[in-house]
Amino acid sequence: MEDKYDPKETIEIIISSKKYLDQTIEEARNILSQKTLKEVLSDLDSLLKFMKNRTISYNNNSSNDAKNKFRLDGRDLIILYMSDNYFMAGIVRGISEYAKNLDPKDPDYNEKVDNIKGFIQRDLTDITIFRIIYSGFLKEVFNPESKEKKSLKDYNYILQEMSNDLMNTIENLLEYRIKNREQFYNSILEITKRIYE
Repeated sequence: MEDKYDPKETIEIIISSKKYLDQTIEEARNILSQKTLKEVLSDLDSLLKFMKNRTISYNNNSSNDAKNKFRLDGRDLIILYMSDNYFMAGIVRGISEYAKNLDPKDPDYNEKVDNIKGFIQRDLTDITIFRIIYSGFLKEVFNPESKEKKSLKDYNYILQEMSNDLMNTIENLLEYRIKNREQFYNSILEITKRIYE
């Protein structure tokens, strides 16, 4: 039997997760427009479109496939929609947090801006790397070890915390990408290992 949530609370929480994503995107646009070049904003828009096409709840075909393959019920689909919003917010915030520290007067400014562009254009939109990061996030959301049923408020809080962790991971990946490529790939490999544990 499918677990039921209070409809009013469900709508409020779903709206809250979407607002969080929208606010994060708006903040990122402000930071990137002040700290980087115009083409980075265009790259961000392309990344958002890419992510929406490849996250389950934003893509009808993927949503239907996942629903049938994994026998997702209404409760799971609500959590999945929320998690996709927080996932995208974590990615976007990681990029904007990295950009916050940019200073056009620094000698390595152009290199760091190019690093953001390359990270978005080549890494985050690479199907394999994106799937690794996305699958790692989803595995934590639907952790089979956590059998206990939680309220939507609990999930909302947990997903915000996970989004913050993802933000830190993305910021670190941007740092590793420019300073230590081996560490960059090792970090992606660590996420892959966690998926298949």
